[in-house]
Amino acid sequence: MPKVVLVDYDEDLFSPRGGEAELLAGAGIAWEAGRWRTEEEVVAHAQAADVVIIQSLRRLLNARTIPQLRRCKGIIRAGIGYDTVDVEAATTHGILVANVPEYCLEDVAEHALTLMLTALRGVAAQDRSMRRGEWSRQFALPTRRLRGLTLGLVGFGRIARALVEKCAGLGLRCLAYDPYVNPEIAQAYQVTLTDLETLLRQSDLISIHVPLNKETWHLIGEQELSMVKPGAVLVNTSRGPVVDEPALIRALQDGRLGAAGLDVFEEEPLPLDSPLRQMENVVMTPHTAAYSEDAAVELYQQACQEAIDIIAGRIPKGAVNAHLLQK
Repeated sequence: MPKVVLVDYDEDLFSPRGGEAELLAGAGIAWEAGRWRTEEEVVAHAQAADVVIIQSLRRLLNARTIPQLRRCKGIIRAGIGYDTVDVEAATTHGILVANVPEYCLEDVAEHALTLMLTALRGVAAQDRSMRRGEWSRQFALPTRRLRGLTLGLVGFGRIARALVEKCAGLGLRCLAYDPYVNPEIAQAYQVTLTDLETLLRQSDLISIHVPLNKETWHLIGEQELSMVKPGAVLVNTSRGPVVDEPALIRALQDGRLGAAGLDVFEEEPLPLDSPLRQMENVVMTPHTAAYSEDAAVELYQQACQEAIDIIAGRIPKGAVNAHLLQK
């Protein structure tokens, strides 16, 4: 009987919701799930798997472990980002890699909008002030109304498009930087495609929505942050290393950036001594943008369906290296 193995997941938010075994059994496939924390444990449990699923952000499927998955036809990242899977190693060994591309789109877009509004209006700092017993209005300064501001989207994939839909009616002008997007798609959303420098110089609100890869590592660094409009708000719900964190801290300290809303960080969990923890113009969440009860249920349903497709010899919806395997 073919077998699917989930090797690791975030127990607090993204545990399997039940029903995975029954769903796969209906297709004649066995299911096993565990939270194995070392490469040796992963190999011991996954070496007999036809499809391996990983949800957590630990890099357990790498150039050392992948060659030992001798029966493996496919690796699925239960999520949108797949930077924690060594796609090159998987491709070398003829293994298909897939993500779950339609999961959590609404959730991350809503979270990005929440961080944007919270940072723009200084809500978190005012809340902290009141909890300290103060009645100070200094943290409401400066605050600007949304209507008439420019929102710059770094990356214009599914989540960024969902964010634009949610911003409809707020009176924002929308720019996007994405060299891989067809201009007709941007036009359909009434978004203007532009280069990164123009976006940074003109945007009052900047929201990052790109995957992490060699092209996007530190895409927003010291040089880019020197271009931002004074007082701009930067929101990151993609991956921490897309932004050069020390450069971001300096920009927040010297006033180039007015505020930031961050769900992701270069090092997770965020170190206790990070200056970000002490900044009143920063609102943070612990990499939870993708979570909702609805999304958590859909995550494993969609991942299991992709596993069924792979075992049946079909290319799943979220295939990321099928074109490389065909070559």
